Amino acid sequence: MVSFVLAGVVLVRLLTLPGYPILDRTEARYAYIGELMVQTGNWITPFIDHDVPFWAKPILSFWLTASSFSIFGINAFAARLPSFLIFIGVCWITLVLGRGERDQEFGLTAAAIFASTSLAFYLGGTVMTDPALMLGITLTLAGFWKAVGHPDSNGWAWKYAFFVGVSIGALAKGPIAILLPGLSIVLWITQHHKWTETWRRLPWVIGTVLTLVLVVPWYVLAEIRTPGFLRYFFVGEHLQRFLIPHWSGDLYGAGRSWPRGTIWLFGLVAALPWSATLIILLFRREPRSALLNLSNLSDPWLSYLLCWLLVPLVVFTLSANVLITYVAPGLCAFALLCAYAVRRSGDWIGVYGFPATAAIVPLLFLGAVIAITIDPGTRFLPTQANVDAALRKLSREDQLSPDYVFNFPNSAKFYTGGHAKFLRDEHELAAALEKGEKYFVMPVNKYPTLSADLRQHLEIITEKNGHLLLHSK
Repeated sequence: MVSFVLAGVVLVRLLTLPGYPILDRTEARYAYIGELMVQTGNWITPFIDHDVPFWAKPILSFWLTASSFSIFGINAFAARLPSFLIFIGVCWITLVLGRGERDQEFGLTAAAIFASTSLAFYLGGTVMTDPALMLGITLTLAGFWKAVGHPDSNGWAWKYAFFVGVSIGALAKGPIAILLPGLSIVLWITQHHKWTETWRRLPWVIGTVLTLVLVVPWYVLAEIRTPGFLRYFFVGEHLQRFLIPHWSGDLYGAGRSWPRGTIWLFGLVAALPWSATLIILLFRREPRSALLNLSNLSDPWLSYLLCWLLVPLVVFTLSANVLITYVAPGLCAFALLCAYAVRRSGDWIGVYGFPATAAIVPLLFLGAVIAITIDPGTRFLPTQANVDAALRKLSREDQLSPDYVFNFPNSAKFYTGGHAKFLRDEHELAAALEKGEKYFVMPVNKYPTLSADLRQHLEIITEKNGHLLLHSK
């Protein structure tokens, strides 16, 4: 039954990839960067606009998105496909780790738990850099365990997987891909006195050379192409962002400030519904004793999973600028620990309890996608897809050039292929009308603020997702 549950969760995620438009802000931003990469043929420097380099993140996720666009065309399915494949990859790693420590059924259970957590399911079909980081860190820590913690017949492959994981993470997010797994590993080998085994069982010289060959060339080329990248990326994005509340040096938007310690709340939400299941189990005697066994630090396997899970939470506890996606690197460890607790809890969860719990997030998501399909103009969606569709029904031109007034959503850039223009104020709007521009888009709440003279020259065509599509009279 567990294998069918896992297959069902994965199938729902696959089928929903094209079921809703590219959303603002983050998803549309990264999708447009990939689109620009295809348009310009520049595969070294990611650009957030034709003349604005994007220094906030490394290149890997944009390579994956642009490659998918090159194969499948510019569309929502192609934009999200790389994240889905990463989702499958982490499911597989979770299964392999669980199978190696227990049995096939345990591995499938852990993989199904991982796939059906709210954050993993979400990241499995969204255009972001976090899925690639999750894959890199998961592969790094899985490789270390297979090579050092519990060597097996395929240990040689896992030894190099460890360094490949570091490379993936470094090209997906940067130094955090070394910091988080590094802290987890150091804590574990210190506790269990595995320093000698760690040195002997990993090919540190060859592996380090491999990592440098895979990672360093891009960073060097990126700095050569756009000088200043390295300083902004390493100092600004990795120190000032987390140490300075309301950091003002962000070139691409203000960071979100939360009370310190919020990352733990994010962790509970990210792991729903399984985090809630564990909390419920705490109120029953036998399941509670099983959960308490998870804190058995003398067990190398359980203590390794705890280090893996808790390090991201502890590292970001004192940071004010945090996102829920920061807990993603620990989801594989959470799934394995949760599978252990569910199995040790006996029959409490029941025959139907496990599939019912695993189905919560996929069914809710599927319902939302069906609702969007029935009513594509759903008002709460932050996207310009419907505005673009309405505009194209009015004209047979291949490349329309609507003018966005007062704000310029990233999804507008994505859906118009970067041909939309941005008008910052009424003066630029008036100048565009004098030049004979035809179509304009602006937020609904901004239209009443226009002068009466400007409104006389504009005709409202339709309202979509909080924006008005206007035509010059």
